[in-house]
Amino acid sequence: MSQSELKMPKKGRSISNINLELPKQIWLFTLSVLAISMINTACSKHNRSDETMSTLPTVVTVKAQLLSLDKELDLPGQLEAYQNVPVHAKVEGFISWIGVDRGSIVKKGQKLMTVFCPELEEKTKEGAAKMSAAEASYRQSESGLQNEIAKLLEARAKLDADSLTYSRLKEAAKTPGAIAQNEVDLAEKTVEADAARVKAGQAAIDAAKALVTAENENFLAAQNLLKALEDMKGYLTITAPFDGVITERNVHNGSIVAIDPLRNAQPLVRIQEKDLLRLVVAVPEDCTAGLKNGAQIAFTVPAFIGKTFYGTIARLGYALDIKTRTMPVELNAWNPTGELEPGMFATVKWHVLRPYKTIFLLASAVGSDLRGTFVIRVKNGIAERLTVRRGLSMNELVEVVGDVSPDDEVALKATDELKSGTRVVAQLANQSQIESARQNITAEE
Repeated sequence: MSQSELKMPKKGRSISNINLELPKQIWLFTLSVLAISMINTACSKHNRSDETMSTLPTVVTVKAQLLSLDKELDLPGQLEAYQNVPVHAKVEGFISWIGVDRGSIVKKGQKLMTVFCPELEEKTKEGAAKMSAAEASYRQSESGLQNEIAKLLEARAKLDADSLTYSRLKEAAKTPGAIAQNEVDLAEKTVEADAARVKAGQAAIDAAKALVTAENENFLAAQNLLKALEDMKGYLTITAPFDGVITERNVHNGSIVAIDPLRNAQPLVRIQEKDLLRLVVAVPEDCTAGLKNGAQIAFTVPAFIGKTFYGTIARLGYALDIKTRTMPVELNAWNPTGELEPGMFATVKWHVLRPYKTIFLLASAVGSDLRGTFVIRVKNGIAERLTVRRGLSMNELVEVVGDVSPDDEVALKATDELKSGTRVVAQLANQSQIESARQNITAEE
């Protein structure tokens, strides 16, 4: 076949313009070459895409969970006596008898000791004598008042009689020669004297009443003084204020008892109530949500390993200690067997139940560096560092607060080497990877 017979298309023409009169073999050859070229081009692009995907780092992720915090914390506490009273004396003297010692079990009202005070005995006798004298004076003043009242009644009776005589004489004098004028004048003067005597008798009664009032006040004062002294004598016998146990004794028979107004001196004895104890717990600020009176709490003490005791929340502090950021909470711990002792250290199994749900992640997914606490969220194949605030932990999970939503995928292992904006391939962690992360968390703890 000659070259002229090929009649190749001119430059710039499309394949469709190729002379259809070409031999069939040449036509098929040309189409085959074009097809192979297109296939090679497509394969080249696909290979480059696979190569790019294979070079991106793979990040194992876990999903954020929306859960309610429900965990148990071990908080330190201390057992205290429900009532703890240092017993002091109110009267100076010396101990004449004492019937209790450290460890003695006592009942309310039981006699503990006796204080002897000779000065108080003398003052009581003197007070009794003064009261008797004041009472005698009061009775005498009352008698004098009665005498003055009798005199006044007598003077009034005489005044009435003389006034009647005067009026009759005056009426009879109107008849000439019947009564001498001198008799009328004497009767008038007698009435005037009687009236003056009645007036003086009324003044004497007023004075006698004032004297009775004064003597009565003196008598009442002496009586009150004697009662106060008798009450002071009652303090010489010291009794137990409630059922309890003597935990401290600092005096013996013959010991001098002095009065300290500020009560800084050592008590004579100390009595504590043990049947009911106070368990004082300092609850951290982030564990105070949902506290309710009446909740039952378990606790243990070193003296009874393996044994669990229970207390009931009875008194909330309702305010935080500024220095420790904790709230003091008191539990009532009944102690009928007497096993627990005031002053014992206790480990309280404090149950924290948050009344609403928050975001939780595996602890390995939350990291910290100089810039703060963070997680790595993977979204649309791009890594993003999010700053968060760490809350409470619950088993291997930790509570986070920040721009993290439920079901967000975050890196199972938080690392600052994975920068924001890095393209990655996210791969959800399988069960074995999660278990491995949990074991590592437990081991680190």
